Amino acid sequence: MTGILTKNFPDSLSATEWRDLILVARANSLLPRVASILLNSSDHDLYIPPRAHAHLVASIRHETLFHNQVVHEVKLVNSKVSGALTRKLIVLKGAGYVIAGSKAAKGRIFSDIDLLLLKNDIPKVERALHLFGFVSDTDSEYDQKYYREWAHEIPPLRHFQRGTVLDVHHNIIPVVSGRAPNIEFFFESTVETEYGVEVLRPAAMFLHSAIHLFFSEEFTNGFRDLSDLSLLLDEIIDDDVELSYLFSLAGNTGFENELFLAFRYLERVFDRQIPAHIYQRFKQPLPKGIRLGLNDFIFGKVLAANHRLVDVKFRGLAQWLAFVRGHLLKMPFNILVKHTASKLWQSIVKSVTGDVENRHHVQRKDVKEQ
Repeated sequence: MTGILTKNFPDSLSATEWRDLILVARANSLLPRVASILLNSSDHDLYIPPRAHAHLVASIRHETLFHNQVVHEVKLVNSKVSGALTRKLIVLKGAGYVIAGSKAAKGRIFSDIDLLLLKNDIPKVERALHLFGFVSDTDSEYDQKYYREWAHEIPPLRHFQRGTVLDVHHNIIPVVSGRAPNIEFFFESTVETEYGVEVLRPAAMFLHSAIHLFFSEEFTNGFRDLSDLSLLLDEIIDDDVELSYLFSLAGNTGFENELFLAFRYLERVFDRQIPAHIYQRFKQPLPKGIRLGLNDFIFGKVLAANHRLVDVKFRGLAQWLAFVRGHLLKMPFNILVKHTASKLWQSIVKSVTGDVENRHHVQRKDVKEQ
């Protein structure tokens, strides 16, 4: 599948290989992207069997409908909160790609809409969203405290009818991590769109995508996110102005390491050729030795396509190391211990009370049937 995403097409595929391609692409939220490349590219003579073709066409139709809904939802939300904003709303990540018309929007399906706004505007915006039908997606007192005191966003908001989920951010990584940047650098890195909202300019969009990926502790969609970075790189790789801005922004916000990791694993996982002059732009020492070897072990495995058909040795160990690494990046050790204990306790309570509720439900059902 990596070959198709980089337009390195095979000569042919057997029926079993077509089945596996569709299964793996769908599991990694990439079937519409693979479909778009296969159906719209004239660079290959690969025969697509009718059954595979039907799956590809259906995924493209789903993507088109989904993107139309995203644009409609963003316009609707903006109309309801614009009066509470000091500055224009910024749309991030997948929804941002769609609104911007970015190459990374191709085949991109996602579960929520990410918004960035000034922290001082959040109380007013949250009230406006409540009036518009959005309610908190969690009723846990601990989760509410965690988001509002330690995180870079408020608890997710879900529309009570449409089910749309909004992630409202005031920074790009948790404040408690100690690495949350001066967000003004990103507020100054935006462009306006035809929909009345803003998105990050291409260089900032690439950097934010890299930060989001390499600050994560969970990599279910890691292969897809790396594919996003590959498409975002296409938009800036030959633009010296954007490349210069990319390194300036990374240096000013302290994310040169995440930028390096993005380039390294685009090379190692996606076989992207990164020009040597790119690495010469880094000002801080690049990772090497044991640190680099550990990174290669972790990300070489967790960023591979995620499916049982893709055999990656020691993937489980790499996922566990990535999980620990991500949490340690996001919060100090003492807070991590407290957070882990709280989450474990919540899980135990939920498991016990859930079993009780299920038993009561079964008992009521049995009485009703009798």
